[in-house]
Amino acid sequence: MGAEPISSVYRYCSETKRKEQVSCPAVIKSYNANMGGIDKSDMLVHLYRTPMKSKRWYMRMFAYSVDISLTNAWVFYRRDCKAIGFLEGLSLKNFRIQVFREASSQRSLTSHPRKSSASQGSLSTSVAIPTPVRGHRSTNTAIHVRFDMSLFHAPDYTNRQTCKYCSRKGNIMRSNVVCRVCKVHLCLNADRNCFLKYHEAVA
Repeated sequence: MGAEPISSVYRYCSETKRKEQVSCPAVIKSYNANMGGIDKSDMLVHLYRTPMKSKRWYMRMFAYSVDISLTNAWVFYRRDCKAIGFLEGLSLKNFRIQVFREASSQRSLTSHPRKSSASQGSLSTSVAIPTPVRGHRSTNTAIHVRFDMSLFHAPDYTNRQTCKYCSRKGNIMRSNVVCRVCKVHLCLNADRNCFLKYHEAVA
């Protein structure tokens, strides 16, 4: 076998207090020259990592995939901001927060200045949403979906589960009726019409 290719690089010497030329395998020099920002990517990913305490390796891989995707998206976002001359872009932390808010439909009302005051008033009205009962499954329906009358909130008959509107701790009411849009169970019988009250609480 032939000798390993040798190259040279400059490294700081603590004795002479300056950079000195030292020999090293050529593969190391090639690796350092073609890393393509891997070190910086790892640094950015580890700044704000998604907390994942699961011992399952695939869950940790999923969390890392989310982090690396968000970091790459932020890098492209910063590049586009510089291209259009918008220097006051979001930091990586605020960018991640904004993405998670959009993904969970937690949009602030101030981010839509063109909306009419009537529509803003309907969304900003305080609504007495029942507290989920501990031990029972609850579905968090977005407010803008729950009160959107343009959607077809039709009742559907399915398996019996806890009513989202009238159930309280110590007084569990169950219903076979579920809203096709909101995906929550609501009472709809001769005694209670939680289906109507749930969708017209702001009206």
